[in-house]
Amino acid sequence: MATNRRWIDVHHHIAPPAYLSQGGPNVGGPLKTWSLAKSLEDLEQGGIETALLSVTQLAKHISNDEQRRTLARACNDYAAKLVADHPGKFGMFTVLPLPDIDGTLKEIAYGMDVLKADGVGMYTCYHDKWMGDPVFNPVFEELNRRKALIYTHPH
Repeated sequence: MATNRRWIDVHHHIAPPAYLSQGGPNVGGPLKTWSLAKSLEDLEQGGIETALLSVTQLAKHISNDEQRRTLARACNDYAAKLVADHPGKFGMFTVLPLPDIDGTLKEIAYGMDVLKADGVGMYTCYHDKWMGDPVFNPVFEELNRRKALIYTHPH
């Protein structure tokens, strides 16, 4: 019996130009060669109808809070443009500048309210702090208040 499945990729990394330029030599090999054309081709070959975009390991490459805030915003704006330019093909998880709590709260508001992101992307740890660390309580309180979807990526 044939089914009309609609496959969704929830682990679809992108490499915005700002990420590549600021991430330096630590950016992983596959991301260095990322392109929109290749991404769309991969989705087509895999029979994927929609992909939720995310950026990987922002905190791993950038240690300065202000720089992480600026980079997260650039990545989120880039992802939002892809979503707008390819309706139905892409959704997005807001990139957060964690472990910067204040910057993260601002980016949650921007990503969810302005960009209309589908959720947020988080990692299991940031430097020496795991997700359950009380330092992250304000972030989870805000996400709970919004009933936001959280995509968790191992790190």
